[in-house]
Amino acid sequence: MTSHNTTSLAQQNATDSGTRRTRGRFLRFLLGTVELLLVAALSMLFVDQVTTAALGVLDLTRLLLRPEGVAVVMTLDIILGTVLWMLSRHRTTRSIVAVSVAVAAAFAVPLVPFWFEMITATDAVMAGHVFVVPAIALTVALRPAELGPVRSVGAILDSSASGSRLVLNRVARRWPTVLALLLTFGLLLDPTVVPAGILALLGFEYLIIGTARRQFQNRKLLAIHIAGALAYVGLAALTLVVDPFAGGLLIAVGWILHAGWDIALHRANVVVWRWYAELCAVVDIVVGLTILVALGS
Repeated sequence: MTSHNTTSLAQQNATDSGTRRTRGRFLRFLLGTVELLLVAALSMLFVDQVTTAALGVLDLTRLLLRPEGVAVVMTLDIILGTVLWMLSRHRTTRSIVAVSVAVAAAFAVPLVPFWFEMITATDAVMAGHVFVVPAIALTVALRPAELGPVRSVGAILDSSASGSRLVLNRVARRWPTVLALLLTFGLLLDPTVVPAGILALLGFEYLIIGTARRQFQNRKLLAIHIAGALAYVGLAALTLVVDPFAGGLLIAVGWILHAGWDIALHRANVVVWRWYAELCAVVDIVVGLTILVALGS
């Protein structure tokens, strides 16, 4: 009887262990897929404004009149940002190529029935967007060790990476800067004076985040941020009582000075995440400089 119970217990433990491993694999697959799909969507959203502007400068907007052209542009929109993110996550070159091919195939496959007049151009483009989801999911399923939430494989290969890969890795480590430039791309193309009220938000931004992250155990640090928040509220109020040109200058100065605040927090690694401080510093500088350009034009 004891032997039978021991055997049953061992079998049960083995079954439970197998179930946990299966759940673990599925969870890694799910997390890896969701991460890439989210990055792909954000890349398509932010990079598209750059590719659209580039097509305009090159007088190639006519390419967007055909589904083949739209497929190429959408593929580039997704791949450029996704590759940058994968580099920052130390993914292997093989996995980066695999994801890029999967995205390209997702947009290319619907073109075949379009060429045979089985579907419309609009259907072909829409199908391409839909096919990206299973294409990325299948790629993650085929390369779980390389595309899951764990980065061990890519980290090992970094030491023997080629010269071009090392250069790309350096660029990828500055992904907050790239994202900031994408977020402010519209202002770079069309400089304008942003509303003064945003200065008040800038002042309280780090006070709110730091409080949420419990970063203000140091009373002096808290006092500095309270004073900074009040100063920015005062600066925003001041812009309302001076002439528009002077108000615009004050707004520009406020944004540029805030970049110094960002840099200080980035170096000290306090209050906010370092990537966030880097992103904000670039945004602040771009916004401040484009306001000055708008005032001078």
